[in-house]
Amino acid sequence: MTEEQRLFLTDAEEIVERLYRDLEQLRIVRSDGRRRRELAAQIFRRVHTLKGSAASLTFGSVSEIAHQFEAVLDGTRLGRIELTDDMLDTFEAAVAAIERALQTPPDEKSTHDDSVMVQRLAAYAQASNTQGVIASGLRAALPPDIAGSLSEYDLQHAREAIREGAKLFIVSAGFLIDSFDRDFRELTKILGEGGETVATIPGRPAGDDQINFQILYAAEYISSEVLRHASSLGNITHTEIKIEMPAGETRSSLGAAYPLTRATDRGDYGAVRIELTQLDDLISTAGELSRQTANALATISGSTQAKAAESATRDLHMRFVAFEERLIKLRLVPAGEVLQRAAARAGRIAARHLGKDVEFEIKGADVGIEKSLADVIADPLLHLVRNAITHGIEAPDERRAAGKDPTGHVTLAAANQSGRIQVTVTDDGRGIELDRVVATAAQQGISNGGLSEDQCLRLIFRPGFSTSRELSEMAGRGIGLDVVDRAMDVAGGEVRVATEKGAGTTFAMIVPAGLSLAKCVIVRCGERLYAIDAAHVSGTSATGSRSGSDANDSANVPLVYLTSLVTLSNDYAEDVFNEGDAFIVWRRPAHSQNGGNGVPGYRIAVDEIIATQETLIRGLGRHAYRWVGICGAAEMFDGAIALVLDLPELIKRGLETSAG
Repeated sequence: MTEEQRLFLTDAEEIVERLYRDLEQLRIVRSDGRRRRELAAQIFRRVHTLKGSAASLTFGSVSEIAHQFEAVLDGTRLGRIELTDDMLDTFEAAVAAIERALQTPPDEKSTHDDSVMVQRLAAYAQASNTQGVIASGLRAALPPDIAGSLSEYDLQHAREAIREGAKLFIVSAGFLIDSFDRDFRELTKILGEGGETVATIPGRPAGDDQINFQILYAAEYISSEVLRHASSLGNITHTEIKIEMPAGETRSSLGAAYPLTRATDRGDYGAVRIELTQLDDLISTAGELSRQTANALATISGSTQAKAAESATRDLHMRFVAFEERLIKLRLVPAGEVLQRAAARAGRIAARHLGKDVEFEIKGADVGIEKSLADVIADPLLHLVRNAITHGIEAPDERRAAGKDPTGHVTLAAANQSGRIQVTVTDDGRGIELDRVVATAAQQGISNGGLSEDQCLRLIFRPGFSTSRELSEMAGRGIGLDVVDRAMDVAGGEVRVATEKGAGTTFAMIVPAGLSLAKCVIVRCGERLYAIDAAHVSGTSATGSRSGSDANDSANVPLVYLTSLVTLSNDYAEDVFNEGDAFIVWRRPAHSQNGGNGVPGYRIAVDEIIATQETLIRGLGRHAYRWVGICGAAEMFDGAIALVLDLPELIKRGLETSAG
């Protein structure tokens, strides 16, 4: 692959991301002609850019899809046909097809059959062409010098504005050359507050120092306020054009209107491209500078300047932590982009297809996740959302009969958990029927019973395993879930599931982050250092000095040794623990007090509690699954390495699972 092709792929990924956002906005604003046209034109330009570059760089599949997509969008921006749910679904599917096609190397044939998508787009394009005849009455009603200057797009724009209740005006103006740019911008801004500019046509020359022009302007009326502001710029006049649209001059009525929200474009500027390896080098450099500075200041620790040196060290450390945090954020994208796309691409489409009323809630939209992780979880997330809608959420009548709100609820959430990203999909549907899972397993010869709940739930991730009585073209519990499981294996993550009959199901994808910052409690056991997310520690006791809300009220909490947890040994004897030894306290979250073996929490014995500090955590990548309860590594201020522990998981695997 050439350097030019690699650059195209990078640009294409950014365009695809923007297309998804644009289409989501287009679905919202489609009943507002002006905003719809602006957004449709923007989408058209993006697809046109993709098509041209893909064709010249031999990405044939991308070019073919984009060519037909562009033709449909051309009709959309010209207002020839009205947008429908089916058309918008097709647009989103077309972007997904382009995204897949970008994975195919140049000059190679795609492994996906895109012919059906191309045919669907071609059918919409043909419908657009047959309905795009320009009204002869509109061109005839305009002054010849203006009508001759208008493009087909301008005429379609004007016609659609008239159909939506606007009138057409010709606004004539002339500005001095010296102030033309400023005055013209101000005039278009004033006119834009009450209507929209269809086209600007140069006027007859009026001397060497003035430029005359005319604006074809669409608005319900021109208010006295607009006229007053416009007149302050110079001699500006306006004339209304009387237009009668011929009978039958209507657009295809293919869909209902949607609520309005202003479409916004974040634009393509204000960003630069940088390799992640360069950011990683900067982060490593920041950490090295922090350690070297600390060592240099430590050399004067015995002097009269020791106090000042200690203060300076703390200040520098905080500054380097802030610096590292900013660098890490440069590697991230908001999780909300991935979650919103899944809700739109999978959730809403599935809900409409099945006739179910579903509300979606997004939590943790501002959580930053690495672009590479966003790519990893994107497709599995679609599978989980489809499953939640198709076989989790009941039909409205079934929900009413069960005393539920007829509208189902699905929550997509993201959270950062000490070096790992957790993405969950929670529905308030019927839950997974474990007895049917067991029965299906017996029918398929997988198991003869005697399985725990966790073992039963793991069965639904087997390829082809499904408890559904009917085949669904959308999804099924077990249909596609093996894809989720495989994706997590490749990423070094895992998928967990919890369910309650009649109340709903939660799927959680947990993947290791490359880099993250978290407040951690640093402890020592023997010669090893460990870092534990401070959010999991409710109290500490360091050689008799206790802190935290639970430190002085932990006598009723069982004692275990951190070393035993990490090694998953069964040596939890308490008789060697001395009263003055250090320990931390972990309390079970309030929402799971009845979980595990009923124990409210544990005291975790350690040799020493070193500090509580902001810690830069490096993930273990795709090899993370090899170490139970270890989710990363952290370099300490003095250069030592600490393993980052997932304390709740260690307790679950080491104590409660074995106890059960």
